[in-house]
Amino acid sequence: MTYSLEFGLVNAANRYLTAEPFRFQVAATGKQLKPRQVWVLQFVTPHGAGAAGPGEGAAQKVHLISALKRYLAADPNGKVTCDQDKPGPQTFFLLHQYPDGKVSLQNEQSKRFLGGAEDNVTCFAQASSETEKWTLHLAVHPNVAIYNPNRKRYVRCDEKAEVLRCDRDVPWGAESVISIYYDFKVKKYGLRNGAGKLLSSNGSLVSDVTAQTMYSLEVHGGLLAFRDDEGKYLTGREGSMKTLKMDRPGRDELFSVETSPAQVSLRSSSTNKFVCCKPGADLYATAMAVGNTEIFQLMYDDATKKVCFRGHSGIYMSLGPNDCIISSTKQDKNVWFELQYQDQKVLLHMGDKYVSMRPNGQLLAVPKAAGKSEDFLLVLVNRPLLILHSDAGYVGLSSDMRRLEGNCADYVLSSLSLSEEGYYNFQIGGRYWALDKDGQILVTSDRPSHFSLQFVSSSCLIVKASNNKYLVADQGGRVWTGSTDASNATLFHY
Repeated sequence: MTYSLEFGLVNAANRYLTAEPFRFQVAATGKQLKPRQVWVLQFVTPHGAGAAGPGEGAAQKVHLISALKRYLAADPNGKVTCDQDKPGPQTFFLLHQYPDGKVSLQNEQSKRFLGGAEDNVTCFAQASSETEKWTLHLAVHPNVAIYNPNRKRYVRCDEKAEVLRCDRDVPWGAESVISIYYDFKVKKYGLRNGAGKLLSSNGSLVSDVTAQTMYSLEVHGGLLAFRDDEGKYLTGREGSMKTLKMDRPGRDELFSVETSPAQVSLRSSSTNKFVCCKPGADLYATAMAVGNTEIFQLMYDDATKKVCFRGHSGIYMSLGPNDCIISSTKQDKNVWFELQYQDQKVLLHMGDKYVSMRPNGQLLAVPKAAGKSEDFLLVLVNRPLLILHSDAGYVGLSSDMRRLEGNCADYVLSSLSLSEEGYYNFQIGGRYWALDKDGQILVTSDRPSHFSLQFVSSSCLIVKASNNKYLVADQGGRVWTGSTDASNATLFHY
């Protein structure tokens, strides 16, 4: 089995190693982590538990693969190339890790180290000075699920105890979404819960960024370990997540980071009650509140543009006998629906039929959409804090903190709430998103403005504003309602 992780590699001059499409050249010129700055670190010999810690001389053999699907290579004279589409003798590197979280990359064949700046990237140094050391910037969307393969459990937030625990069989609901915070100044990582609080090394959740909430990242055969300033490792073995003193991370200290797909609830527009999905039962929209059985994982087929709804127990919302909507253990043709958006509401379409609701709450398929009985709200339940990212960069704040910008290196957290009518309201620091006269998004209002979200791929959504136009994030940074057509809206990873 091949293990791999995606990273940006940052040198001492705070520039990212960049794969240039022209002649597949390599430079260290990137100011921001964008697609050309993302490298796949492919581990040739994965380490397991008891892997040597930083500074102990142990190295892991890796390939570095660019966004252009080419392998980084170095010849005996130190020349660096990235034009091979298959691994070869010169594409093997040894990854060395250091106590400050930095790494160096030593070509296995030449024994020389990768380094340099700007257009002069070479692999000729016989030892690793600061010029040959790199910081690993994890290239994933910050909203993730964190999994411990040894315990076979996911990390979740215990809101009552105000701690993180590694005890969840499946990552379900808002409590299982962890936001990774990367501090560009100290080049370390923090872990946030859905309320925006950071995990401190003693296991408590705190509001402010401190030295105790920042961790150096170590990689071990495709898994990650988090190391605090005192050399302790974050572990889930003590009931709650905290750091413990140990010479090297064991199996309980090694985690994988997984994407966190959308989880939604279906709310009837006519009754405001939620659809409940239980094994072996017909589906009814009779629940007054959202629990595990009212949450569905939204699975999107990018080829057909259809979705299916998977429940907590691994069962699917499905078209059954007599046109009833039932729970099913099979992922067959009867579980795929087409989403037809009507402002903030959605119709669930299958063939020539629509999902409708009887007066008693039972769901069934009817030949045509007639009214409110077929209108549902698709409520995003596992993003209390929304982080938007597009090809232009992250959605962040302008220097005067009054306006959204869409080409930022770092993100701003927008808290998400739902109005009675089913519209989303976005809030940053107590101020709401609002539109100015030109359609740009300001963060200055005391009153909420209405937005709606539309899921358009397995990892992206688009945002529609109250003026019936869609959000566009320009490469120059402007975030505005620049399109009346959904097909021209910016695709945001969330």
